[in-house]
Amino acid sequence: MFERSKWICANDHREWRHPPVGEPYPAPYIIKDFEISEDVKSVKLYACGLGQAAYYINGESADDTVRPTHVSDYHMSAIFNEIDITERVRVGKNRFGAIIGHAYFADPENMHRMTTPRLVVEIVIEYASGKRESVVSDTSFKTYPSPYLFSLRRCGERYDAKREVRGWCRPDTDVSSWNNAFICSCPGGRLRPTKCPPKRIFEVIEGKKISDTVFDFGENLSGWIRFKLHGAHTSQITVLYSEWLDESGEHVTHKGLQPGVYPDMLHKDIYIPAGREEESFEPLFTYHGFRYVEITGAESVTVEALKVHTDIAPLSSFTCDNEILNGIRVACDRSILACAQGAMVDCPQREQNEWTGDGMLTAEVISMEYDSYGMFYEWMEKFKDAQYPSGYLPSIIPCRSNWPHNFANGLDWSSAIVHIPYYACKYSGDASVVRLTWENMVRAMDYFATRSESCLMSFGVGDWVSLDPMCDVEITDTVYYRIDALMMAEMAELIGEDSGRWYALAENIKMDFREKYVSDGCLTDKSFTSLVFSVFGGMLDGDEIGYHVDLAARIAEGYGYALRCGIHGLRAVFDVFGKYGYNSLIYKILTNTEKAGYGKSVKDGITTLPESYDYYCS
Repeated sequence: MFERSKWICANDHREWRHPPVGEPYPAPYIIKDFEISEDVKSVKLYACGLGQAAYYINGESADDTVRPTHVSDYHMSAIFNEIDITERVRVGKNRFGAIIGHAYFADPENMHRMTTPRLVVEIVIEYASGKRESVVSDTSFKTYPSPYLFSLRRCGERYDAKREVRGWCRPDTDVSSWNNAFICSCPGGRLRPTKCPPKRIFEVIEGKKISDTVFDFGENLSGWIRFKLHGAHTSQITVLYSEWLDESGEHVTHKGLQPGVYPDMLHKDIYIPAGREEESFEPLFTYHGFRYVEITGAESVTVEALKVHTDIAPLSSFTCDNEILNGIRVACDRSILACAQGAMVDCPQREQNEWTGDGMLTAEVISMEYDSYGMFYEWMEKFKDAQYPSGYLPSIIPCRSNWPHNFANGLDWSSAIVHIPYYACKYSGDASVVRLTWENMVRAMDYFATRSESCLMSFGVGDWVSLDPMCDVEITDTVYYRIDALMMAEMAELIGEDSGRWYALAENIKMDFREKYVSDGCLTDKSFTSLVFSVFGGMLDGDEIGYHVDLAARIAEGYGYALRCGIHGLRAVFDVFGKYGYNSLIYKILTNTEKAGYGKSVKDGITTLPESYDYYCS
């Protein structure tokens, strides 16, 4: 595939930084006319458009997906799409079209991705007669500036409708004045096909107007809005996206968002009308996390939100007669789906980063509740790209060069390379992802071993966003180290590798932990997370467990049936309480609407899971 295809772009200049918002360098239209001489058996489009692409055939979208380009470390690998366009072509003249936005590729926060948007294409035509032809990208492709003047991650888009070329991708539209494409460098990495399911629009939600300029869609979601103007407009229209309203309730606020390198475009779309009747717009390259939008410059407008995420189909459902529990389940589903953006991002608004720790903590529930194997498989391909020869892993994968590579990449976060394949395999029965990453998992475990003279580990992030003082990092790291070893042993047995090494390591970790933290059958650290996490990781013997689980239960009761721990305590507590018979306590904790926690967030109208229960609520 792509043996004769060239990487092409719309210009031959070297781009050192993203163009300023006010001095646009438009995303290019790119087209190629091709002939089909007789009836076809199949026609497949293979394409990789960097930064973000939109593909068309004969004036229509090439398929029913959106945002087809999955971000990667392009100097290691670039991911291409295969699209069946058999039903969209016809005998005679056809036209392939693409618009390639900057989005992730020309991102000042990721300097190794700083360059001009580019494209590589092959269209494979198989005729009913058995003949086969290919159309490959080269300088015969034509280009022209599109109306999309600006697009960037965590920002938005600027679109000038006066620059539109109506019918640009229809075969009968004259493009004789367009420029030929330039051949450019490849991004550096190997081309590989996507394994991840595509992104799709799953729901359209009509906006409810709650002030002169603000629309409410009733829930936090990932995606964007589509608006329609009624009557002719000539002034610039601005769309601000947000999860929050200000104190007046009349405007949105960007409280909690990181300003980034273009604060004037933070989660903002700008539309410059052409002055026609009934114009409409939706962004083509970016996505936003929001519940509210504020639209200024439009005298008469209707608005709808498009809910967009990777197509990981749900495998289960849950309802009961308690509305708080129902609300928690809905918030969990919304949060998972909003963050499913080619991999699991931490959030669709503030950072849009693929933090390894977030994937590690949620891998089991997502693998169990969603058809997510393909998404996780592709993410592990990116882990392979990102891992250093030493086994060291950055904390965000694909890497973000604006974040130091040695930030937040301790044993707990980096354990994602073990946990994600383990749970993806466990709940699918498919060990391919384990075989894919086995050597990388071994290297990661070997790297962990270099960080201590014993089996006690202490270089992780720890019990993040704990409402009380954080549990000792050495406790949570060392427990994860043992869990990792036990997972490695199970996976080794599954794929025919030696499991004895890993079982022995797990026992040595337990022995070192107990030597420091267990005296006369009791933990010396009796903080809540220490209690539940030590039980969760098997650091205590059978006759010791009951006392420690009961002590953890009494701590939760003493807080008024609330949890004051951070993410690692939350990861373990429900497994531990459920396994040892404290189901009524779990119920009281979850349905508690007075103390900080899941139930109170539902009562307060928080429609997705907050990072911390110390949230701002209007």
